Formats: sequence, structure tokens, C-alpha cells
Amino acid sequence: MQYYVEGDAREFELIPQPRTVSIDRDAPAVMLPYVGRIVENAGDADATNVWAEQIADDIEAATGLRWDVAKGDRWQSFITLSIEPAGVTASPACDDIAAEIVPTNEYSADTGTISTFSTHATVANPTEPHASNDSSAQQHNELAYRLTIAPTGITVTATTAAGLRDGVQTLRQIIRQCVPALPQLTIDDQPTYATRGYYLDATRGRVPTLDWLKRWADKLCLYKYNQLQLYIEHTFAFDNMSETWRGASPLKPADIIAFDDYCDKRGIELVPSVSTFGHHYMALRTHELRHLGEFPEQADRTYSFIERMEHHTLNITEPDALALSFKLIDDYLELFHTRKFNICGDETFDLGKGRSKPEADRRGVAAMYADYVTRLCRHLSEQGREPLFWGDIAVEMPEILGMLPKGVMLLNWLYTPQITDEKVRLVDDSGAQQYVCPAVWCWNALLPRIDWAWENIARLARYGAQYGAAGFLVTDWGDFGHVNDPRMAIPGMIYGAQCAWDPDWAASVAGGCGCGAADGAARSERAHVELDRRISIVEYGDRTSSFVAALRDASHQVTFGWDNIVRYLELDLGDGSLNEDVRNTIWTDETEHAARIHASTTLDEARANLLAWLAPDIVRWREANAALDAAAARLGVASANAVQYEAADSRANRLQPILVAIEGQRLFNELGACLAVRAEVVSADDAGLAGLAACGCGSGAGESTPGSANAPIGTLDNSTCASSDPTRVPSDPTLPSSDPAQRVARDLERWFETYADVWRTVSTESELRRIANVIWRCADLLRAA
Repeated sequence: MQYYVEGDAREFELIPQPRTVSIDRDAPAVMLPYVGRIVENAGDADATNVWAEQIADDIEAATGLRWDVAKGDRWQSFITLSIEPAGVTASPACDDIAAEIVPTNEYSADTGTISTFSTHATVANPTEPHASNDSSAQQHNELAYRLTIAPTGITVTATTAAGLRDGVQTLRQIIRQCVPALPQLTIDDQPTYATRGYYLDATRGRVPTLDWLKRWADKLCLYKYNQLQLYIEHTFAFDNMSETWRGASPLKPADIIAFDDYCDKRGIELVPSVSTFGHHYMALRTHELRHLGEFPEQADRTYSFIERMEHHTLNITEPDALALSFKLIDDYLELFHTRKFNICGDETFDLGKGRSKPEADRRGVAAMYADYVTRLCRHLSEQGREPLFWGDIAVEMPEILGMLPKGVMLLNWLYTPQITDEKVRLVDDSGAQQYVCPAVWCWNALLPRIDWAWENIARLARYGAQYGAAGFLVTDWGDFGHVNDPRMAIPGMIYGAQCAWDPDWAASVAGGCGCGAADGAARSERAHVELDRRISIVEYGDRTSSFVAALRDASHQVTFGWDNIVRYLELDLGDGSLNEDVRNTIWTDETEHAARIHASTTLDEARANLLAWLAPDIVRWREANAALDAAAARLGVASANAVQYEAADSRANRLQPILVAIEGQRLFNELGACLAVRAEVVSADDAGLAGLAACGCGSGAGESTPGSANAPIGTLDNSTCASSDPTRVPSDPTLPSSDPAQRVARDLERWFETYADVWRTVSTESELRRIANVIWRCADLLRAA
């Protein structure tokens, strides 16, 4: 969006893009006074003046000057925030602006950019399934706000606290980018989805610090999210369950109470979310609770990132199982303001396969699942609570949908990037209420899968709106130890903010690109590039608008990722034998590699077949690493010239986790090449690791004896690379090595120490040791030559 200051054009962007922005581009800019007052006239909606203080913080960060804050209708002010029950109206001063509403999208063929000044999307979908048009319109009007900036002052007006909070966030984004000369404008705006939520994994290895959680809530508030859920399995300090949560740096009741209050003051509903059926991996490994699992005999198996995602289901025929579920619910729910409670209930893979198999043979798994979820939901409903649950099992076994109590909210998670509307339509046809739940696609990886996140989020937002979904919940998981820094999810989080606010935004933006109507991929790409440009400006302060594009380029350069490192290692059952459970979870593209991997009978065979499947990517590690270096350089340049919007923010904090992730991925790529050469999947020459071959680790023929080229990992003898000359003067073994494998091992160990330091800036110690164990095992394998 563009306006003029003393004849010079200035631009700013807003995320989410408001519905209608009317800018008087011929009028002089509004100069913010060097000191002033912000007044809230909102009754008890913001009892502690948080929204006014947010504006004051942004003005101070930009100018160094602190504005006064007051409340009520008796104070003079330049910025006024008001709830007006009679309706949302503009201030008289702003009615005089000769506003020009610019067409929705102006596409410049010369520059290839889109300048969006106004969006006229119609809010047509109901926020509750099958709601009447009148009730839908009324509910959306309650979420609307009007923002006016005029020479006589700035006003934000709404009919509800929710609308006022959202209008304040729009004003904050303008202040951050434009102070002290603001555009004269009027904005009328409202969201499509009444509930716009974020789901943060706080259990699979990484427990956020309370300070970081508060900073994340502030960021969610800025982008107009109004719900947050923290996922808990074993990382809350429940009474009498210390064997379950020991060593996990668990959250405590005081943490939840403090964070719930913090979120509530920022218009964010903190919803409790606890596993009550499946995903009890850590609890079911304890001596006290293992008898409640479907397979208690597996409790002493070696800890596995992969198995913790597969085997974790309660044996619901055991009477104490329901008592445990009720305890988790009852102990946790009273810590929160909200009446909602997410019982989870997802991925109950082992139900009916272990101790409960006789019951499953008698009743069927679907009936067992529906009955247990119904008991949990009724337990909540009887206490005046609103149950939510993950819908994957019910969607895969649709007969369950008709067995569940009415009024329960189904969380329909669908993560395929090219998702269709099939399962959203299925739930809608059943009459059940649903949130649609896409993903930021950061799990199992150092770098975010930005392309997949965009496609998944943008598509699912449209389908949810089409079928009247009650909410939009963006999920952020931490599978395989939560190696992903939470800040890597920022682009995906903001994609969710834009698409939940206006699911048709992408189509509107792409409409001006000149793409063919049938070319959906080109239109989606155009919108994706445009939103990345805006995120670079609004979130990262990058006036070159290239920050997210560079991160996206980096995300394409993974030739051997964390997910495959974990699979490679965990194919070992812990004693050198093959872990068949892990082998069977490895997904491929259904080429001949799938059959080979799943037919493997030994550890070495399975690992070699895994690497053979990945070989086409692995051999391009040098090209990928060069591209990672280039992306890091671009990110550094963009960050060096970036504007700092927040006092607590800094260029280092923006760049730090990304640079560490890029360096880690460079090393992972080279690690994959070393392992592939040693397994004789690729030649040392093809992998660019001639030094590795010179040390007896390259391709060749012969028996698998220590020191030979065919020896399996862990049996090669370093003596094959040493001189047999007895007169040779020994060299310092700690000097830099010409052996690529040893060099990568050392680099991985050094990298991990930096990674751990960065981890501790946003997370408690949690289970960082498990990531350390993976890195050290890799280093040991590289040295076993």
C-alpha cells in the first residue's frame, strides 16, 4: 500500500490484509505528535489497558518517546480506542477525507509485483455450520472494527472487545512501519473465521520457557490469532506422576495460570490439550503405569523417536485406564479461564491389537473408540465444559461420527500439501462441528518446509470456509525430538493468520497476475511469493522484502534430513539387530525401493536400502550446500538492513536460529554422503568424497573384513590408512584431518554445542539430551572406520 510524505512515495503492508482500505493519497501524511496520550474507552474489556500499552510500546520502540495511557471518556487523546455497542462508525473528522479506494490488485508487468490496497471479499460463510444468514452476519459484525487516521487524531472503534483488539493490531503494524508520518486512511475489516487458533507442541522433546511462551503469544496477538493450545503428554507436573514427567522440565500449575492470564489479557483463549487416550508413550514406559498399555511387555524397549509415535495407546478394558484419563482432565482443567478442553484422542494405533483384542473381536474397534471418547466428552459436559478431540480416527472410520455425542468439536487435521475437500465435506455431511487444522510443516527438520505449509494452509482455509467450519487451527508439531526451533514456524504461522482472516485472499491477489484461470499452480505461486514479500517487511523489517524468499530457497536444499538420520539410526534395535517396527514405518514413493526396504532382514541391508532410495538427493549435497551458503549470505544482508520493530527484538534474534539451522543442514547433507559412500550405495567420486575412499571407505570389491572397502559401518580399521614405516614420526592426532568423515564428526559436535545454546534461549533443558545422543551417535559412526 502506498501513500506520500512530502511528495515521496512510501509503502507499508498489513497482515492479515484488511477487507477495505481507503487511502487519501493526495492528502498530507498525519504527523504523530512527539508526545501524546492513548485512551481506551472500552469498559472492562481491557481492564489493564494492555492494548493501549501495546501501542505505546511500539511508539517508544520507533521514537524513543513514551506516550501516556488513560481510560474512560473524560481524557483528551490523539489515539482513542472505543467499544461502541450501537455500531462501528468512523469519527466525524475522518468522514471528511476524500478517500480513494484503489482497485483490489494493481499488477505491474514491469516489476512483477502486486500492490494491494483494498480487498472487497464478501464474508459469506457461517462461523457455525448451518447457521442462518442473519446469525452469521450478526456474529461477523461483532468481530468487525473500523480504524481511521486523520489529522485530528486516530480512532479504533468496534462493537466488541474482539473487534477492538484486532483493530489495535492493524494500527500497530502501521505505526511500526510508518512512524512518525502516517497515511490518512479508513479501514473497515472483519475476519472469515471467528476462531483462529494455533497449536504448539510442548511435549515431544522441547518445553518452551514461560518467557518465550509470552513472546509467542504477543506475536500471535499481533497477527490476530485468538486461540492457543499447548500440546501435553508427559510434560506437565501432575501430582503423583513424577515417574512420567521426570527429566522433562515439565510445566507446573503456576506456569499455566500465569500464561493463561497473560493470553487472556491479549484476547487469546488458552485451551487445555492433554492426551487422554493415545500418545502415552512415556507414561506407559513407567513401572507404575505400564500395566495400562496395550503392550506392557514393550515398556523396556530402547527409547525411540519413531516408536513413541506408534505405540502409546491405553488398554481401555483395564478399569484404571479411565481413572487415569479422568485424573488428567480434572487436574488440568481448573487452571484455565476457558470452558473448552481438548482430549486429543488421536492416532490410537494399537487399540484392539494388544490386551484389548478380545474386546475388539467382540465389539469392533470403531465401537470401542467411540464409547471411550463419548465417556471422556460426557465427563467434561457434565462439568459445563466444551469437549474437543482430534478427528483422524473418526474420519478414517466414518461410522464413528454417528456414534459420538452431539455438540462435540471435531478437530479435522489434514496435512497433505495438495489436500482436497473430501474429508472436510465428509465431516460436514455427517452434521458434526469441525475446526479445519493445517500445519506449518516444521517437524522432523531443521529448516521449515515452506512450500508444503503454504499449499496446505491456503487450500484448507478455503475448504473450511466452503463447508462452514467453526474454526481454523494451525498446528506446529515437534516429532523426533522437536529439533525444529519454534521460530522456524513464523512464516507458516503468518500464512495461517492471512488465510484464516480471508481464505479468498490468495485467489484475489493471483487474479491480477495474468495467469491462466486454469493454471492453479501458477496462481498459488504468485500469491505465495507476494505473501512472503509482505512477511519479510511486516515481521522481519526487511525493506528489500527478500528475507523469506531466501529462507524458502534454503528449505529446498535438504539432501539428507533429520528425519532420515533418525530412521537410519533407529533401524538398529539397540543390539545391532534390525528394528522391524522402524523398518515398516519408512514411507517411500512406492518405487522398487519400498519393496527392498520392507524386505530387508538385517540392519546393514535395511540401512543400505534406505540410503539407496535417498541416493539421488544425497549425491547433490555439494550443490545444495553451495545454495545454503548463498541463502545464508542473502539472509545476512537482508537482516543487516532491517528495521527493528520491538525493543526486545534484535537482528541477532531474527537471524540466529536460521543460521544455526542452515549450518546444521550443511553438515547433515555431508553426513548423508559419507554414510552412502561407506554403504557402497554411491561411489566416493560421485559423492565428491575422494578422501573418504582413500581411507578405505569407498567402493570396491572383496570380502567384508576390517579395513576393506566392503566392511559394514563400525568394523573398518583406521590402520589401513596409516604408514607401516617404523621410522615415521607420529603426527598430532588432534590436528585437522584429511579424512572427510572425521572432519564432519568434529564439525557436528561443535555445531551441536552452538545449537544447544540457541535451544536454551527459548526452551528449557527439556529432552535436549536426546538430540545430543543422535548427533554423538552419528559422530561415532563416522569415526568407526
